[in-house]
Amino acid sequence: MNTFIHAENGDTLTALRGFLRKLLEDQIVDALYCPIRLDGGSIVPTLVTNPTHLDQADPLAPVMSINGARAVSSLTRTGEQRKLGAVLRPCEIRALVELVKLKQASLEHLLLIAADCPGTYEACDFFVADQQGKYELASHLQSAVSMTEPVIDGLQLRPACQMCTQPIPEKADIHLHLFAIEANNGVHVTVNDELASTLQFLEDSEQQTSQNNTGLQQMLANRKDVRQERLDQIKKQMEVDGGFSGLFENCIRCHNCMTVCPICYCKTCLFRGQAFDHLSDHYYTAARRKGALRMLPDTTLFHLTRLNHMSLSCVSCGMCTSACPMDIPVGTIFSAIGAQVQAVFDYMPGQQLDDPIPLITFKADEWTTVGEA
Repeated sequence: MNTFIHAENGDTLTALRGFLRKLLEDQIVDALYCPIRLDGGSIVPTLVTNPTHLDQADPLAPVMSINGARAVSSLTRTGEQRKLGAVLRPCEIRALVELVKLKQASLEHLLLIAADCPGTYEACDFFVADQQGKYELASHLQSAVSMTEPVIDGLQLRPACQMCTQPIPEKADIHLHLFAIEANNGVHVTVNDELASTLQFLEDSEQQTSQNNTGLQQMLANRKDVRQERLDQIKKQMEVDGGFSGLFENCIRCHNCMTVCPICYCKTCLFRGQAFDHLSDHYYTAARRKGALRMLPDTTLFHLTRLNHMSLSCVSCGMCTSACPMDIPVGTIFSAIGAQVQAVFDYMPGQQLDDPIPLITFKADEWTTVGEA
């Protein structure tokens, strides 16, 4: 059903807060995972059970400190029976779908709430700009309506957002429409009929006729061009001196990219165990053999192993790039290689729950396509 959340005096944020509060108060959900603005101004993902805390909810703020699929995995993977509502971005939902396939999360008892995503900024940069009064929600929403890239003075969208071609949620139970739909007094919403009846929503017959699909398609085409250009740049860099290893020559093996990746879920990691916790003599022996040894070593092996494990499921959320202290475009590199691997297997991560991940799917005849007798 298409419906409408009315905002008195054009106060969209207050209207959305009221809607989220209603989900808890009417016991549609037992808990709600959503971004909350703290007294100091920071916006952090929070699990809320008391509706009064939703007076500080900020579900449309253009910042993503973690990929929420990781948090929802922690909240659902052990068979929890309580009903959870989760406010997620499209890339977070795609990552969650992959985790469900890997049996690291569950959609049972889960209500997914998502808005069209104009993009996000690096968290630290956004908080500074926000404190300086440079961020205005009304301006951010208007850019979504006009299909122009959002602008905060002095900031650029995160690289992953600049080339995101899937900014519209496809698996949400409640879809908040921001793109190309004029809504001066609220937000257009799509919700399943059963939930709409429970919430006593009325049909909104104006929504589909008021959407500017031409502007939407142009924005997606522009982002597709940016994505292709940047992936091509990475591919060219892999073909020159240094190749793949050269892309990571500044890596300090801090493991930040692995820590923030929603698809990296292993509780016991090879690179945090004894296999790479070498004795002191190992380093001296290697240094004598080679003449010099980079410290810490094994950076290329680390990234190759990560690619082998999750390139098929990479949803290009870009959190790895945001977390890298050396400004390595980790996300773009993984997207470039992931796109090639995904094309080989004709696999699109985060799309269909019944589309098995090739990495964990055995086919007796799959090697015959590459010449195996």
